[in-house]
Amino acid sequence: MSKPLFIVYLAALALLGACNQFDELENVARSTYEAEYALPLVNTQFSMTDVLENFEENSVLSVLPNGLLRLQYSGDVITQSADDVFEAINQTLAQTGIIPLDVARRALPFSLPDGLDVDRMDLKAGQVRFGIENCYPFPVTATITFPDVRLDGQPLVIRRNLAAAGEDCTSLSNIFTPISLANYVITPEQDSIYVEYEIVDADGNPQALSGDNFVLIDELAFSYAEGYLGQIVHSNGRDTIEIDFFDKWIRGQVYFEDPTITFNFDNSFGIPTRSIIDRFDIFTVNGDVLPLESPFVENGVDFPYPTLDEVGEVKSTAFVFNRENSNIREVLGAGPIAIDYDVDASTNPDGDTNIRGFVTDSSYYVVRVDVDLPLYGYALDFGVRDTIAVDFTGLDNVNTAEFKMVTENAMPVGISIQGYFLDANGTLLDSLFEASTPVIAGAPVDATGRPNGVNETTTFSDFPAERYQKIQTATEIALVATFATTLAEDANSVQVLANQNVKVRLGAIFGVSER
Repeated sequence: MSKPLFIVYLAALALLGACNQFDELENVARSTYEAEYALPLVNTQFSMTDVLENFEENSVLSVLPNGLLRLQYSGDVITQSADDVFEAINQTLAQTGIIPLDVARRALPFSLPDGLDVDRMDLKAGQVRFGIENCYPFPVTATITFPDVRLDGQPLVIRRNLAAAGEDCTSLSNIFTPISLANYVITPEQDSIYVEYEIVDADGNPQALSGDNFVLIDELAFSYAEGYLGQIVHSNGRDTIEIDFFDKWIRGQVYFEDPTITFNFDNSFGIPTRSIIDRFDIFTVNGDVLPLESPFVENGVDFPYPTLDEVGEVKSTAFVFNRENSNIREVLGAGPIAIDYDVDASTNPDGDTNIRGFVTDSSYYVVRVDVDLPLYGYALDFGVRDTIAVDFTGLDNVNTAEFKMVTENAMPVGISIQGYFLDANGTLLDSLFEASTPVIAGAPVDATGRPNGVNETTTFSDFPAERYQKIQTATEIALVATFATTLAEDANSVQVLANQNVKVRLGAIFGVSER
């Protein structure tokens, strides 16, 4: 059942045949029948906190420091790792294939993607394979050097001795026993990584390169990259936040005075990053689709990020869309039922190559979108509808009923109800009242919208024999509740606080005849 109809449900308990005994309710009788049974049915109190905690499914209810109740709806957490950055580098390097060693010094044939200008890359995995030949009739020593690939400050050097050639060149390779590149650090020289190759004879005299020689680098995996790491767009996909506050809405207005939408950022990427808000639409109870409008929607919101001196740290912040920087009062004050959004992110959005950043293999960012609806606003003719099954077959001897409800309300919200008894075919049999009837009057408020008193309301509903007989075949009651805050007709906002209570006492007199 929807949370607003919790209050209405209390009034319907009597019609459902509830006979639990509560504290005595005084002055319940107004009429006299041949045989009467006066029953106190309900004597209870509740706060809006109780109502919302029991019936609000998709939100978190909290109490703000000033006592104001707040409903918070959250979208799915958007998480992005550094895989995109490293994958771009890996894919480029993987395309190099076999690199021939036919000159003394060669730049590895790859270019960094998306304009990357990398100062340093730390490897956590990778392999080097080589194949070398000696076509001289004397033994030689072959040396392969990667001056830009270092471990503990020393370049990677592969040195092997090859025997003198006979009819065929002698050869040597490590195809099945590759050299591991784990823990090596690459520091590119002018955006290039070089490999050097030389052969010398037994006396150390350099010889011209001969035969077919090559290296193969593969299965690279990085743990750290530093430099200008390019402009990469991380696509996070769309999400929808369902707001069930209006699930049973049928008419009227509800206006939230000070709603907010908050982007919560946690980021350990050491790169300037900015949100790209492709879509942020609010769907309303009236069927409208209203876009959130703000300069920060058009231009994006900058993520906080750690500097080169803060590797491993996570920077956090929250950016709030409020009535000062957006049209949020208009779009969230219009009865939101869902928010459809698509938030992506772009690294180095300004393309400033002078900003040197970093990523690690554990870098990530997290974005969570929260929608906050403080219960500060107004409702006017806000109608909701729900249906409750009823069964009067166990009350064969009852032929009349009279109900009395007494409410004491400290909340600035008034409620009128009407109920329609329907049979199994949906045929209208009768109504609970002759017209929609106020059963709970809203409490008075001060100039700030805070309640400063209590309103008491007494309501009667009579079902003499003729009316009671009409509803004997009812199988359900369609309840329509209309809510209005105090002074809502003047568009004055009120505050619903955690400590505001409603007391409800409900009693009945049943006329019983012997059959």
